[in-house]
Amino acid sequence: MYDYSNVSKDSLELELNTSIDKCKNLIEEIKQKEVIVLENFDEFERQVAEVTGKVAFLSNVHPQKEIRDFGNEAESILENYILDTITDEKLFEQFKKIDTTKFNHESLKYFKSLERDFLDAGHNLDKPSKGRLIEIEKKLIELEISFSKNIADDKSKVLLSLEQLDGLSVEEISNFNKSEEKYVITMAYPDINAVLENCINRSTREVVWKTFNNRAVNTNSSILKEAVVLRNEKANLFGFATWAEYRLQHRMAKNPKNVNQMYSNLIPKLQQSAQNEKEELASDGIEASSIAPWDIRYFITKKRNEVSTVDNSEIKKYFFIHDVKKEMFSICEEVFSIEIKQENSDTAWHEDVELWSIWDQGEELLGYFYLDLHPRDGKYTHAAVMDVSPGNEQKAQLPICSMVANFPNPKIGDGLMTFDEVETLFHEFGHVLHMAIGKSKFSRFIGASVEWDFVEAPSQIMEHWVWKSQCMKRISKHIETGESLEDSICKKLNDSKNIGISLLTLRQVSFGLADQHLHGENFNDSLLDIEKSAQSVTTIDYPTDINHLASFGHLLGGYDAAYYGYLWADIIGDDLFSRFENEGVLSNTVGVDYKNKILSPGGTKSAEELVENFLGRKWNDQAFLLQKNLLN
Repeated sequence: MYDYSNVSKDSLELELNTSIDKCKNLIEEIKQKEVIVLENFDEFERQVAEVTGKVAFLSNVHPQKEIRDFGNEAESILENYILDTITDEKLFEQFKKIDTTKFNHESLKYFKSLERDFLDAGHNLDKPSKGRLIEIEKKLIELEISFSKNIADDKSKVLLSLEQLDGLSVEEISNFNKSEEKYVITMAYPDINAVLENCINRSTREVVWKTFNNRAVNTNSSILKEAVVLRNEKANLFGFATWAEYRLQHRMAKNPKNVNQMYSNLIPKLQQSAQNEKEELASDGIEASSIAPWDIRYFITKKRNEVSTVDNSEIKKYFFIHDVKKEMFSICEEVFSIEIKQENSDTAWHEDVELWSIWDQGEELLGYFYLDLHPRDGKYTHAAVMDVSPGNEQKAQLPICSMVANFPNPKIGDGLMTFDEVETLFHEFGHVLHMAIGKSKFSRFIGASVEWDFVEAPSQIMEHWVWKSQCMKRISKHIETGESLEDSICKKLNDSKNIGISLLTLRQVSFGLADQHLHGENFNDSLLDIEKSAQSVTTIDYPTDINHLASFGHLLGGYDAAYYGYLWADIIGDDLFSRFENEGVLSNTVGVDYKNKILSPGGTKSAEELVENFLGRKWNDQAFLLQKNLLN
């Protein structure tokens, strides 16, 4: 394992320069060879991935600002170097010499994927257009890195008195830092979740919600607008009317029309259900028609507490983070015939980070994953699983990834998770399994390297286990008594699962609609107009003094014109889980079949083929509609 514990800016700079020199030598060798083979390009890609995981990755997680800043700088250097490489005309000429006549399916898919990269780099454009394309690409690299950095560096916080935090438990309040007589509410998720779900004081919820949704608004609004304009220009260079059309051509959805069709089918059902939900949720003297966005999670939590007859703060006592993690591993081991072992993490980048290994039935070592689960200043602010190393075919190096999240830290507070956080942990672990178990001859297809609108399906499916009573009892363990949740409470929690689900889903739909708007034909509309248009679908009146798009990291983090993929993959994930519903929630037979037919192939087959192989049919939305109570 790479030793992150003693890195310095100088050592990382040396690592970066040495790796780039190796890559340059590889490319020069390719350009001089008479016989070119695919493995030459795969070796290059593995080298780039390795140095990215050693250096650029640290921009998201390292506790020292100097290292994070250099990680951002390294990411820019690497992306610009890759751009220079893929636009090299002689390299493209050499690539075209590869003999594909005896290729198997996997090799031919890799060849076509590389060919697409070369064409996307402008090799079929005229010289002025290719020159402009390179200018656009370099600027987009710069903008994307700045956008992400500004969100991570945002120091927004709210200072509140004890009275303003009425409704929060003693344990939740003890998790906040204090500044003189005020409690400091940061924009880290544990703080935000505690206030928005439990605070009785409506004005407190409002100020915290608005502060969270206005992060980086001054620094990132102009960056986002510039990126959107440049993307549209790039799409035009390739003959596409919009960035969304260009971006979706190789995704499951194929084009924006199919994305719009998905939304058109679901929105009326969701809106009708949302109106009923608002009537059921409205309380505290607030009319259904007056519900504001900062009321929704509070009302949902309150209603869930009523239905389950257990207060949210009491439910949390059953979900101490290390206990939940341990039992999540146990469930995965049982269902997927794997073994998960803790390894020495002395070489990690922070003392809170853990290192684990995944074994197939305890015999074959498949890969490693880090768990970096708690908030820190400057750290990535959301939850994601990031590649560290793709490994190689000879298994001299195995796949490595890291879950980067912001769950409660037991070293600082009580380490107790909300049920939503438990669900998020399972979701992200679905990505870990995909990355560790996925196999391919080529690094490009290992693990989660699938179509972008399928990549969330193996994580969405994991959320289902959290809600199944036999699993819920296993992952719950009272922090004081050690007892699991009673069957009656599990049933009531399940009864509360879909409380407010249409309102929450419509909020996600609004994110996807804003993304499509930004990358559609009306991309030049103002951010406020785009935000307002997207929010109108929610059936909730939103204020005009916020603009969350500036802190919507997905927009410049790979999900541009693709945020719809969460809902798309949610539909597929529900359909995949239907086999477990029908054949056994903890069925090892179905689990191993899922491992072998969905996770293991990685990106070697199309997502449509993977899903059909597992389900024995084409996927549909019936399981999704049933899960969300939307079937008439």
